[in-house]
Amino acid sequence: MVKRKTRTSLIGPNREGTRCDVVMLCVWQPVLLRSLGVASVLGLMLLAAPAVAQDVQVQIARGPYYVGEAIEVQVVASDFEEEPPPEISPGPLEGGRLRYVGVSPSTSTSISIINGKMSRVHEVTFVYRYELTGTRKGRIQISPFTVVQSNTSINTRSFDVAVEGVPETNDVEVALELPEGPIFVGQKVPVAIEFRINRQTQKDLISYQVDVPLFDSPTLRFLDEPPPRTDTQLEIQTEAGVLRLPAVSSETQIRGRPALVVRAERTMIAISPEEIRAEAPKVFISQGAGFRRDVFNQRRPTSTEKFMAVGRPVRLEVIEVPRTGRPASFAGAVGAGFSLEVDADRSVVQLGEPIMLSFHLRGNGDLSSASLPALDAEGLFDPTRFRIPQDSPAGIVDEDGKHFEVTLRVLDAGVREIPALAYSWFDAESRRFETTRSRPIALSVGAAEIIGADSVARREGVSSVAETEVKAADRPPELPGDGTERSTKLSLTGANLAVDRDLTRLLRDGRMQGQNLVVTLPLYTAGLAFLALAGVMARRRAADPRLRERTQTLTQAERAITKAFGRSDGGGPAALGRALRELVAALPNEASAEFDQLIAECDTLRFAPTAARSESGLAAAEGGPTIPPDLQERARRLIADRMNRDGDSLEDS
Repeated sequence: MVKRKTRTSLIGPNREGTRCDVVMLCVWQPVLLRSLGVASVLGLMLLAAPAVAQDVQVQIARGPYYVGEAIEVQVVASDFEEEPPPEISPGPLEGGRLRYVGVSPSTSTSISIINGKMSRVHEVTFVYRYELTGTRKGRIQISPFTVVQSNTSINTRSFDVAVEGVPETNDVEVALELPEGPIFVGQKVPVAIEFRINRQTQKDLISYQVDVPLFDSPTLRFLDEPPPRTDTQLEIQTEAGVLRLPAVSSETQIRGRPALVVRAERTMIAISPEEIRAEAPKVFISQGAGFRRDVFNQRRPTSTEKFMAVGRPVRLEVIEVPRTGRPASFAGAVGAGFSLEVDADRSVVQLGEPIMLSFHLRGNGDLSSASLPALDAEGLFDPTRFRIPQDSPAGIVDEDGKHFEVTLRVLDAGVREIPALAYSWFDAESRRFETTRSRPIALSVGAAEIIGADSVARREGVSSVAETEVKAADRPPELPGDGTERSTKLSLTGANLAVDRDLTRLLRDGRMQGQNLVVTLPLYTAGLAFLALAGVMARRRAADPRLRERTQTLTQAERAITKAFGRSDGGGPAALGRALRELVAALPNEASAEFDQLIAECDTLRFAPTAARSESGLAAAEGGPTIPPDLQERARRLIADRMNRDGDSLEDS
């Protein structure tokens, strides 16, 4: 919340300070003009003018300061711009903990009228609040704070704080329970913190503060799962604020005297293979030394005493999961009792159609860091039979485990099942890898129908070229000097084999005879066109053979789709769906959501024609079109876009 306030002040012409300033300027101005000149006077006037500059100061609450007691520290940034807000960062700190509490921006505007001239001053102040807690006795050096806004950066001064120690007591205890190391990265490790206090001390207790430096370690992550039974809370001071953990209270004895025990549990996970070192946990208490009764007959302390208790420091080794013997289906899961369930959204598919698989991973481990292994790894999918995504999907963690979704396509008509998939994890207790497998899922894959040359019906009355060949009635005469006999089958259709013996006709020049240019020019033009076409065909033959094969496949698909559009016997949707499936089977990389949508609409028209035709607004009369115009247009555009793209690639090559 930005606080704003406005202040107005009036200063009359008889103020002595104002008159003095004017007199000084009048006395010195002639001298300055003669010695320094007008430019120097202007420069001095600018230097003497009041300038508003950013300022940052540190304010700290009055002492004395004690170990474990929070000290309020404020960083006041003045005369900064309102937008953007300045950014502040503290320096390193040893022997204490500095916690950011918040910021309080405020603005103020003051208006002054001096000798009838009004001046306005707008001030912006940001107050950053921190809590400083000393964790050891002695002097603690507070490093400079840095305040940055745009291109302006200002550092505060450093200062020292003398922290007084408090006596230790045997009436309270603090203990941190950890397993013996080493532990593994990603392993879930149980941690327990206990706070014990003598019953008599509890009776006079005013406040307590538990400090566990382990909980602020940057190489650790903690999970707080509520225990089955809790009856209280344990408050722990951290850098992020007060942590309130569900806890269980019980009775015990400290040195033979009744005591209360408050126990809270957490789960620790190491995120890097670094040795864990943390200072010992501490507890600080304020205990009443004298009491009186107020008007409501409540005990009120008249004086307090401070005590502390210290636990044992923490040192724990963290190592990585062994690489020796690591299965290909291992993906970072560490724990015990993992299981993998796989479900498919369909079990009857055509070749090239998508299948959505849902993976459900459960286990006693850190599921947030567990992922799926590479789907083409050993024990999972065969990339020659399935088209799988290159990257493993990101999962979603909930109370029932971790969920993944993967879309794949069948590339082999011989596939009969989604195989049993392997999933491996590392058991930190037995220190070995374990593997589980999902249940296989039966599939019925319909192979795409490939139309060959034998399936194309011949037109009546048309025979093959071999059948149109005509044998020569007589063998040609032997050529001079050639003793071999040559027999050749000639096609005599339209052939003129006559030999002209007229020398006049042979030696006649068409140009001299006035040959018709209307016939000559088209012949030359046709010849040049054939030469250009030959060059284009040569370039196409030199292009990438895979690109030519792809273009031929698209051309065949275009013909099949056009043929399906022309069918009026009710088989158009089936023919169109079959042509699209054949295209996806021949070119798996072309599979897309648009292809799937077209195939699904064809199946709807095929198996539910009445509803589909009524939704599309088609006539119900027999012999009418069976494929909606919108579906035809989208199918044409789908093939045309890919053919145009391939045509550009051929031209570029």
